Amino acid sequence: MPKGLTRKLIAILFAIGLLGVGFAGGQYYLQRMYERQVEVGYRRALGEFGTHFEKIADELGRARLSVSDKQRSLIAANLRRLIYAAQSNMGELPLGELHLERISHLLDNIYEHTYDFVQGDMDSASLRELHGQIEYVSQELGQLLVSKEREFPWVSWHEYFSTMVLVPEFMQALTSINDGLEEFKPPVRQGEIQGPGIEREQAIEAARVFCGRDDLNFQVTNEIKGNIPSYTVEAIGDTARYVLEVSKRGGMVLWMTVTSASQGILESTLSLEEMVMEGAEFLQQRGFSSLHITDVQVLQNKATLTFVPNRDGVLRYGEPLRVQVSAADGSILGFWATPFFVAQSRVQSDIATNGEVAWDLEDKVQVGVEIVDQKLALIQNERQEEILTTRLGVKYEEDYYLIYLNLETGDEEHIVQVSSPQFF
Repeated sequence: MPKGLTRKLIAILFAIGLLGVGFAGGQYYLQRMYERQVEVGYRRALGEFGTHFEKIADELGRARLSVSDKQRSLIAANLRRLIYAAQSNMGELPLGELHLERISHLLDNIYEHTYDFVQGDMDSASLRELHGQIEYVSQELGQLLVSKEREFPWVSWHEYFSTMVLVPEFMQALTSINDGLEEFKPPVRQGEIQGPGIEREQAIEAARVFCGRDDLNFQVTNEIKGNIPSYTVEAIGDTARYVLEVSKRGGMVLWMTVTSASQGILESTLSLEEMVMEGAEFLQQRGFSSLHITDVQVLQNKATLTFVPNRDGVLRYGEPLRVQVSAADGSILGFWATPFFVAQSRVQSDIATNGEVAWDLEDKVQVGVEIVDQKLALIQNERQEEILTTRLGVKYEEDYYLIYLNLETGDEEHIVQVSSPQFF
């Protein structure tokens, strides 16, 4: 081979090698940038989560001493703000919400009690009990974060959350904190998942079918005993990580989370109606029918949709299904259905009503309120008791509301503003 041609060939090969190295380096740099964004987001959310619990404990501590109406109002407002912030942090962490029902219930309970506190209707014993519960969570969470920082100071937080929070150790530690709470007002509703027992291979198949990803290699990464024995099943694709929990009895997918680069998109391309359609279609394809959407929460270009079953003409608010949809492309990022499946194991008593009430509907709404829709709804009060209500979808001036009237007494149980009559 002539020397000139040899030199040209070597130069071409060298240039190709440089291009390959440059491309690989660029891909590595982009991946590291994404991992750093995930790391910063998780670190911030978790740090704020612990900080908000600490501040809630401080506010409840002050509440025990407060006497004046002014201080009570300020403390109650601070508590509601901090509780909302802590709930938002929980939504930003890659956690399956079914493990933290007691912590969520505690936050909800404190929120509801802030109104009694302002009116002076909250006794000191209940206040001390709430303070003890929240202080326990705050201290345990703080100790957990400190111990994990000391134990794994060299591990990237992206890897830390991917390998530990989503599945075994860290998640179990948070679950342990959750289980350590004593329910001061335990839910009246109890139940368990029913059906034949399944093995690990069957749990893997259930997860694969639910995701619709036959191309991925699903594996059981953990077994949970607890109140609802289940398998944790995980798969990692080129662009997404899937984590699902499948009940050991019945093989039901209790929850699913999907983490991918698309979650970090800064621009929304879908309307709210389109995201609702994507979520409803996802549920319908998996056999969930006769559902009614009741709530939509949009945060960081992700819409969390809440559906409830419409059974025998009654909306069952105690049996929700939730789906999280990406506003970027309509992909499903999360699914939660534990309350729905647990409810199926309880005896479903028929609700007898002929639609007649002992009160006049016109006396229960303000002048100028237009009633657009009316349905029966079985909702829960602050004591987790189910109450049958007439749910009115109304329009007042340019705003839309849902008003829940106790079917027996006509009293207002709940009033919620909604963005459009789509949620009627």
